[in-house]
Amino acid sequence: MKNNIISLNLILVLGIISCKAQVISLDQLSQCESGNCPNYTSIKDTNNRLNKFAGIWKGNYTDGRSYEFHFTKKIDLSLYGGKPTDLIIGKILAKKSDGVTLENSLNITDTSTNLIGLEFEKNLIKYKLYYSGNAECNDKGYVYISFPDPNNLNQMRLVFTQDRDIIASCPSGYKTLMPDGKAIMLTKQ
Repeated sequence: MKNNIISLNLILVLGIISCKAQVISLDQLSQCESGNCPNYTSIKDTNNRLNKFAGIWKGNYTDGRSYEFHFTKKIDLSLYGGKPTDLIIGKILAKKSDGVTLENSLNITDTSTNLIGLEFEKNLIKYKLYYSGNAECNDKGYVYISFPDPNNLNQMRLVFTQDRDIIASCPSGYKTLMPDGKAIMLTKQ
């Protein structure tokens, strides 16, 4: 009887350890290369790295476009049938210099937003999101957010890198919502 209780306790402890091993941190995810990540059931922001990005951020681009980004930290969000993940989602209000709205996604649901967090780069300085705006004009790609001065969490740098798909049906003179490869400096509100 005593051996059975010890065996059951050992199985229970191993089961608990096994379950905990299936949760990885954003830090661990950033170090994965070429599919060498451990098998996991969810991704957690164990070091609260995402907190500093959450909030309302505003900035302007040199051509007069104004941007307002609402970044929200989500816990255990499962998108498209994926594993529960702690991530940042973004919503955007962008206007031309004359005040005409280019995009306003502030009132859409969290699961319908077109700016979804993915992971940190290996050095844990830049956080990568995916933006999927006007796909017909290849207005989609990766958005990188970071703090140029790690001691000033009120100034953030945002850079959009457009996917390199071939597009044949986009109107002449179309500009992506965010300038491709150019930094937009944002101030926390």
